[in-house]
Amino acid sequence: MTVTVRYMQEESFTRRAEALAAFTEQTGIEVTIDLLPAERFWQESRAAFGDPPSWDLLVPDEAIVAEQLHRGTLEPLGRRAHRDSFELDDFLQAGIDAFRAADMVYAVPYAAKCNVLIYRRDVLHRYGLPVPATWEELRQIARAAQAALRAEGQVEVYGFASSGRPGYGHNFSIIGSTLFPSWGWHWNRGSGQPPRVEEPATIDALAFYAALLHEAGPPDAAILTSADARRLFREGKVVFLLDIATELAALHRDGLAGTGYRVGIARVPTGPTGRPEPGLQSPAFCIPVTSAVKDEAWELLKFLASHEEMVQDAIAGGAAEPARHSVFTADAYAAVYDPEFRLVVGDSRRYARINRPLIPFGFDLGEIVGTAAAAAIAGEMTAAEALRGAQRTVDAMRWTTSD
Repeated sequence: MTVTVRYMQEESFTRRAEALAAFTEQTGIEVTIDLLPAERFWQESRAAFGDPPSWDLLVPDEAIVAEQLHRGTLEPLGRRAHRDSFELDDFLQAGIDAFRAADMVYAVPYAAKCNVLIYRRDVLHRYGLPVPATWEELRQIARAAQAALRAEGQVEVYGFASSGRPGYGHNFSIIGSTLFPSWGWHWNRGSGQPPRVEEPATIDALAFYAALLHEAGPPDAAILTSADARRLFREGKVVFLLDIATELAALHRDGLAGTGYRVGIARVPTGPTGRPEPGLQSPAFCIPVTSAVKDEAWELLKFLASHEEMVQDAIAGGAAEPARHSVFTADAYAAVYDPEFRLVVGDSRRYARINRPLIPFGFDLGEIVGTAAAAAIAGEMTAAEALRGAQRTVDAMRWTTSD
């Protein structure tokens, strides 16, 4: 009898479909694959763990993995890994440790993506400006570069851009991962308690960020998507871009070299805490406990998360921030990614941690805070007013999975 595993991942992983043919040839296990657009991916993966599940193997965002871990809908993977000598220690610990409960692993990271500062090296060199190391330096240098370029007649140019569109997968990927933690965000009020989003640290951080974007960002900064910000950077209209390192690799693949721009990459700037906060986006393989083909799904997981497959994903599929340490340090990886890129990504991995709260309904928290942040960035209300409203919304919700 032919067994079919239903597999789902975000649509950007186009190499995945090619790899599955080799898996089927090796194992005899058929695979159907759905590669979904980002918005559908986030929403449908949250609802995919029923009985029966929508898919047998998924790679959702870490917040969705955490949500399902709290709900008890994930198949434990630790014993399977031990039995099959699947080396969990090779994965970035800040990622895989987030998916442990009672010493059992429930998900295996696919990637370890960190925020970095991408910048126009040629512009900074032309005007004798340094690479900023702190958020305040970023603000001053972004304004100075913008003013210098505009003085030369480049009217539509901006010192800084990043995702401003409200939402967990949009501006909260910057605000919750890097911005708020750089000011010392303490969201945890205790188990089952509504998370804290309104505090002096977050108000100061959001007020600073709104001012930065008002002074040196595009006029539509509050609705700008990550793709919009990258497009502006590619077109030479942005000096500094805050994004995951993977996107710089994508910009190079898309023909950035043909523009004549010289581009650099640096660690994220530090804030009042003095600690770099690159955050960590760690989408992870997981198997619904209700799947009827868990053994076969595990075989597929092992194949896709193997060193060999992840190397191919990195060099041929654009997965520039692999979860496996052995892939990041492989000669084949070094042959594709330049020394500066590897240096900054490696340095960022030292500080990487999942800062967006891994709690039940963490995705909803990102939506609430992201909406409040966009209102402050747009100038519709102050940072204090925006976060006060967000806190009221958060406090009115239930933050446990029990009915």
